[in-house]
Formats: sequence, C-alpha cells, structure tokens
Amino acid sequence: MLTPVDFGGVERVCLTLLKNINRERFDIVPVLLTRPWGKDNIFVRELRKEGYEICEIPVALQETDDYLRVPRCYKLVWRLLNGGGFDLLHTHGYFADIVGIPVARLNGIPTLSTCHGYIPITWKVQLYNALDRIALKFGTQVLAVSEAIKQDLVDSGLSPGRVRVVANAVGSATDRDMTHANREAGRKSHGIGSTDFVLGYVGRLSAEKGLSYLLTACAELVTSGVPLRVLIIGEGPQRNELEQLSRQLGLGDRVVFAGFQEDVVQWLPCMDVFVLPSLTEGTPMALLEAMAYGVPGVASAVGGVPQMIKHGETGILVSPGRAKEISNAIQVLFRDPAERQKLAQNAITLARTRYSVEHWIGRIEMEYQSLSRRSA
Repeated sequence: MLTPVDFGGVERVCLTLLKNINRERFDIVPVLLTRPWGKDNIFVRELRKEGYEICEIPVALQETDDYLRVPRCYKLVWRLLNGGGFDLLHTHGYFADIVGIPVARLNGIPTLSTCHGYIPITWKVQLYNALDRIALKFGTQVLAVSEAIKQDLVDSGLSPGRVRVVANAVGSATDRDMTHANREAGRKSHGIGSTDFVLGYVGRLSAEKGLSYLLTACAELVTSGVPLRVLIIGEGPQRNELEQLSRQLGLGDRVVFAGFQEDVVQWLPCMDVFVLPSLTEGTPMALLEAMAYGVPGVASAVGGVPQMIKHGETGILVSPGRAKEISNAIQVLFRDPAERQKLAQNAITLARTRYSVEHWIGRIEMEYQSLSRRSA
C-alpha cells in the first residue's frame, strides 16, 4: 500500500519489488491511495504492464476542502482488508502507515512498513510525519532503508528489535550500457559537446535537495575555467526559483532543466559526475543508479549516503549545505580522469554486490514469509 504521486524514489523501489518478487509464492495486490485529480500515473501504468490487478482507493474526492477524506479512506481500507483474506499488509509512506496499520491490526493482519525517511517541508507534512511515528509503534515490523533512519525511529520511541535496516537495491547496467559509443551517442542526442564536463542530478526539485548549493558551486567552477554543463532532471516546487537563481549566477544555457524524464537511465551515460547535494536522504535510488552505471558521485554525507559512499573509494562525500566543498570535489574529479575512473569502477562493484536486486528481494521475501505465518 502506498500513495503514488510523482515517479520518485518510493515508486521506483516499489516497482522494482513488484517486478522481481516471486509471484508464484506471493499473491500481491497493490493498494494505491490515489488522487483522482492527478495526471496520468506512470507507476500505475507500469504495474498494469506487469499484469497486476490494482486496487485504487481515492485519498480525497477533490483537491481541496474534502474534510471527510481521512474517515472515508479508513472506511474503504477497512472494507478491503476485512474481506480480502490477506495474510500481510506492506505499507510505504506516512499516509499508508496512518490508514493501513490500525485497520490491519484490528483485522488481525500483521504489518510490514518500509520507512523511506522524513521530509519536513510544510507544517502539514510535519504533522503527518509525527502521526506516522505513532502509527509505526503499532505495526508488527518496520524496515528502515538506512541506519540513520533506524536511529531516528528508535529515538522517537520504537523498540530497536522491531526495526531492521534493509537498504534499497538497484539493477546493474550491462557492459553495452557503459560503452564509449553509447556515451557519445547519448551526449550528441542531448546537444552536449565532446569537451563538455557534465554534472548530473536526478530527483525532486525542492529545498531539502540542496540544489541552490549545487548551482552556487557551478558558478564558481565556471569562473575557474571548467567547461561545465549541468543536467538537472526532475520536477518540483522549487523549479522556478532554481531557474531564476541559475540566471542570476550567470550560468545561462550551461544548466539544462530537463524536467521529469520517464527513462532516466538513458541520461546517465552522458554524465561525468553525479551530484547529490541533499540536506536529508534515506538510501537515494538516483545515486544508486548512477553508481551502477559507473558515474562517480559527489554527495552530501546525510542519511544512508555514508553507507553507500566510502570517501575517496566509491565517491566523494561533502558536508550538507557547503557549496565550496561541492566545488572543490568536482574540481578534483575534473582535473584527475584517473581518479574518476577509479571511483566509477569501485562504485559499479559496490552496486553489483551490496545493493543487488536479487539479495534485496530475498530479504523482503524472508520478511513476508516470516510475518505471514503469524496470521496462519
């Protein structure tokens, strides 16, 4: 159960799970808390391609002033779980936790909740985050995608024994994906010159992602003579503000705001360095995908990132909110192609071993098997 809005990290994680889990052992019904006024949802479309029968429950009937939205969701979820013969409910995100966990427990259904992290962007979201921490205390088992998120949950009152860390996973790129010819073709198709040094970012355009610090660092790099191009892939509430900042910094057409891209993977071979300047993170899927494609990363040491990047071996860690550190790290990689190659190869090895989809799916399936026995 989840609320798919944008096709972001949570949706990518859930889609990877639903595409790879053993469907002969597990009969899964995706329960989607959807927004009827929303645009065409990629996540829903992809699930239908996989042959899933989806149960959609509207989170509200209209975008504003639907004051009965939460009670209505409880009623609809109760009707589903009470008569569905389910052995387990797996929730993702605060609304699925708040609605799903109490209803499941009242129906004697054990719950597994994956906590992807908290983003306190508005007072309303902060309230939901607080309610989520309360709801998780009544869940059967919680999976945190990083040690930092587990510690946050434990600090909020959850028993350490009920929280396990299971980091996200990513599929490996093929050798063909990473060939020089594929890289050159991709750069040409996106109007990138052969001598351009390309930085990339993939994700939501919002304040917690720290993109203003990346743009400030880029202005300094251009001043120092780096032939820079920047690909910013994604949408979000900060896009107009970031575009304005880019103009104010004199970056001009060096920064490409590519918007949301359904197939992010085709952009990765174009990049020389992937930058994740976030102020908060879980186990970021975008960074994992970049590592799997051999793009060396510069990332803030927040959340689960320090478990993914060992400084100087699989990438470069910087302090959150420090444009100067971002600039210095990129400068090092620009000046030293051999260092870039070393980090890239180590990142590929790490992604293929520690963050393999096969190992991750095995962990999830073990949790399903263990918890479903409790309802037998």
